[in-house]
Amino acid sequence: MTDASELEIIENAPPLPNERPRIVHGRVLQPSSTERMIAACGGALVTSLLMTPLDVVKTRLQSQEISGIRHLDGTLDGLAKIVRYEGPTALFRGLSAGLVMSVPATVTYFVGYDYIRDRIQQSRYNDTMFHHYSPLWAGGVARTVAAAFVSPMELFRTRIQAAEGSEGFSAVWKGITQMVQQEGPATLWRGLLPTMLRDVPFSAVYWMGYEKVKHHLNTKHHDTLSNFQTAFLAGASSGMTAAVLTHPFDVIKTQRQVSSGHDARIGRLIQKIATTQGYRGFFRGVVPRVFKVAPSCAIMISSYEVGKRFFADRRHIAFSSAS
Repeated sequence: MTDASELEIIENAPPLPNERPRIVHGRVLQPSSTERMIAACGGALVTSLLMTPLDVVKTRLQSQEISGIRHLDGTLDGLAKIVRYEGPTALFRGLSAGLVMSVPATVTYFVGYDYIRDRIQQSRYNDTMFHHYSPLWAGGVARTVAAAFVSPMELFRTRIQAAEGSEGFSAVWKGITQMVQQEGPATLWRGLLPTMLRDVPFSAVYWMGYEKVKHHLNTKHHDTLSNFQTAFLAGASSGMTAAVLTHPFDVIKTQRQVSSGHDARIGRLIQKIATTQGYRGFFRGVVPRVFKVAPSCAIMISSYEVGKRFFADRRHIAFSSAS
């Protein structure tokens, strides 16, 4: 029998977004911060394992003009050539760095989003536009913190994925070490500005769209869709839209991270892309990015929501037994 005092019971707190709350004696049962972190970690691990190959292809497509690697003609061609010339394991290049980066970033991002959104919705501004757009504000702030935190690891992962051959890791590590010696530690945050320009709007668009689509699906298809299916569909559609709208910044970020010196200036990169490739250059790699982002968002958010629901259900059962 579990002591009711050991359970985290939040009075007057909002339930999990657009879901039926677990209420006992007029009080809403919520998963704890630790349980939210566990749910976020699980989703991050699954997403990284499944989506890294598409991330490698996207990075190669965007950086091939700068790095001089063999020409790839698209997503499927990229997958085929990488496997043919480098072996299947090359599709998972950067996975270790990706896991080291994605787990803390995801925990910071998702738990931070929940916390900020809940604080806004509980604030005295609950009848204002600020409250109405709480997913937008919460998503933007949470992503800003997470992006700054993992920027050095993102730089390393991008260069690993852009490199070819068995010496890729050692060459990238040597290059980054020399870069830090010559330009200082601040160079590890190279690409942070375009990353912010990509990720902050992405998060704002994604979370606003996700909450709206999820609310619509729960309202119109509550009897036919499970919590997992609803979160999966809402995450995929919102992620796809946000990925397309913010893709030019992803191209700039990638090219900045694989460039050096004056060639890495954002203005110079934009001018070079526009001059040599036209507007289409800003959407190079958009297909593998959408193919990666849409299922990534779907897998991550559905895993996270199901994890939170699992812990909320456990608390409901434990509290009912204790009562």
